[in-house]
Amino acid sequence: MKTRCPECGSRAEIDAEALIVAGGQARCHQCGAVFDALGEYLSAATVDPPSTRAIPTLRQPRASDDEHALPFEVPDNLEPLKISADAALDVEESLYEKRSYRSLIYGWLVVFLSIALALQLAWQHRLDLLARFPQLQPLCDQLGCEPILVHAPNQFQVLQRDIKPAANDPGALTLTATIRNDADAPQALPDIQLSLLDNNGAILIRRRLAPSDYLFPPPSNERRLDPGEVITINLDFKDPGYVATGFMIDFL
Repeated sequence: MKTRCPECGSRAEIDAEALIVAGGQARCHQCGAVFDALGEYLSAATVDPPSTRAIPTLRQPRASDDEHALPFEVPDNLEPLKISADAALDVEESLYEKRSYRSLIYGWLVVFLSIALALQLAWQHRLDLLARFPQLQPLCDQLGCEPILVHAPNQFQVLQRDIKPAANDPGALTLTATIRNDADAPQALPDIQLSLLDNNGAILIRRRLAPSDYLFPPPSNERRLDPGEVITINLDFKDPGYVATGFMIDFL
């Protein structure tokens, strides 16, 4: 293909395939100007010898005829751009920071602690859960979650107590006391030791009372007081007279 430089008028023949690769742009071998070789096409009669051919180069088409100079030197052996075979980055690799192993460990630690707390609460309230969900009883039997019976008389607390004349017997007194189990586990109903005292604190009468003596109707031998459970006892006994001015309750 024959063309001519619009700057210096030099003429040359250019290979058509190379010109296609260069996008129709060529550079003059005389003055170095880059121009549109297709726009300066010449007939075969006006072409210069093949030795004066210009070397085509890759370049974006110019916006106007006045833009001939490049801001940098273009090499003569500039190769055409090629598509890379490497895969492009995905969205997470280009925009987001990868999650570190530390955050993953912290997440699993939070899950583990939450499960441990839930199991601890379930064990602490296992009796309430069994009362609401009896179908859990087989599992409780395997785990041994029935509370252990303890004997801690000092963990029984007298909340209120009073002695006054019996309503239906003029010669008797009625003892009323409210008792609470402050132990962390159930306890069997305790025996109560009642002591009547004189003005000097000396013991006048002492009597040991079984649960069947101070509760009516008499409780069964399997009766238990759960932690925090409160009961009220009522006991009638013969009035010892004016010499008895105080009393004391002990748990056995």
